[in-house]
Amino acid sequence: MNTYSILRDIAHKVDVVADVPIIGTLYNRVYDRVFAAVSGNLRLFRGVYPDFASAADSAPHTKPLGYDNEASALLLADDRHHVWASDYPVMFWLNKLIGDHSIIFDCGGNVGISFFAYQSYLSYPPDARWVVYEVPAVAAAGRAIAASSGAKQLSFVTDYKDVPNADIFLAAGVLQYLEDPFRPFREATRLPPHIIINKTPIFDRPSAVTLQGTGAAFCPYHLFNRTEFLQQFHDLGYVVVNEWENPNVGCRIRGYSYYNIPSFSGFYLKRSSN
Repeated sequence: MNTYSILRDIAHKVDVVADVPIIGTLYNRVYDRVFAAVSGNLRLFRGVYPDFASAADSAPHTKPLGYDNEASALLLADDRHHVWASDYPVMFWLNKLIGDHSIIFDCGGNVGISFFAYQSYLSYPPDARWVVYEVPAVAAAGRAIAASSGAKQLSFVTDYKDVPNADIFLAAGVLQYLEDPFRPFREATRLPPHIIINKTPIFDRPSAVTLQGTGAAFCPYHLFNRTEFLQQFHDLGYVVVNEWENPNVGCRIRGYSYYNIPSFSGFYLKRSSN
């Protein structure tokens, strides 16, 4: 076992000492080293901040910020070969909602991981379109994968112009990464009739921001207050049709157990008027 593995294991197993004088100080130093060096599939969180700017300013300089960089572009690409337990509620609703000419706007859909992963379980009508919104580096990687895979129904954009054309707005594990997650809806000239949200950190405590180490970069990361989050959609004319938990997806913030979220949330929302 190398030094990094030892430090990582310490960070996971002895979180309870973070608030103990002297021991806690030493532990914090160890955790900071682990966080700055996090790589691979390990996801860690550090700190609680009032906004994205504060979280970004606190990030170590060992890796870039955000997903718009070469290191992050293919970080999740292998997920296109897998369907996880948290995906099944999304597939359930997509199976009911996708029609002959449907346009799915997949906000933060990475390199099309949901499109590829779900195609073994769902039947995409020939005229349906799957549009992924991503940052430029990830969109470029996605276009290359789509071209090599012959995925003609899949396309990539770097703006929200297609939101008014969408029948289904899919946001699977992405709203927490957007500094202004409700901007796509506020700016749309027409709102999508259906919204599917998944793998989103929602709890009954005050909203906050933490910093995530993704393995390739550091990202400011929303923790949403449930009432405030759902009120935004209510004000846009949406009602919650279905809600579920993602028991295998959560966040644990060293030294800030008050903000831990053991299970993220998913929702299917339908617009009550169009």
